[in-house]
Amino acid sequence: MSEKLRVSKRYRLSKKEARRIKEKVLLLYKEIPVELESIEVAEYKGIRIYISDRLPCLFELEGSLFPTLLCLLKRDSSWMPGITIDRGATNAVSRGADLMLPGIKGVKGSFKKGDAVAAFDKEKGVPVMIGKALLSSEEIEESISSHLKGRAVENLHYAGDTIWRLCLSL
Repeated sequence: MSEKLRVSKRYRLSKKEARRIKEKVLLLYKEIPVELESIEVAEYKGIRIYISDRLPCLFELEGSLFPTLLCLLKRDSSWMPGITIDRGATNAVSRGADLMLPGIKGVKGSFKKGDAVAAFDKEKGVPVMIGKALLSSEEIEESISSHLKGRAVENLHYAGDTIWRLCLSL
């Protein structure tokens, strides 16, 4: 296992800034099961992790907020739209690969192109990746029923990546 990462900055957001983040998060993820009253931020090489109740629950990438895998694993993940994937796809995305259409076994919930989605291992039912949908849920369902190939979800965060190791070090 690689060494733990050390954050370059860690600070508590002001009440005004925390309220702004909470409003943004609730617009994106209405049912997220975390309290966002008091938020800390940890920074490492341009990555911002938002911590609520001692749990790294969100990360910011290119101005967008995404839930962390650690948050989905420690709290309820049923609110998160996503995709069920087979073992081969789980192995690939766990090494950083984007999610391809042939590995998808089903769609959970409804989402648009560009939305944040989780990839869930079909056998274990646990989230293994957070990504950005390159197709809508309807397009993915049509594509898998037609046996099409190609990328379906851009991989943004998986167990073992920098964000994961950063979350574990907090």
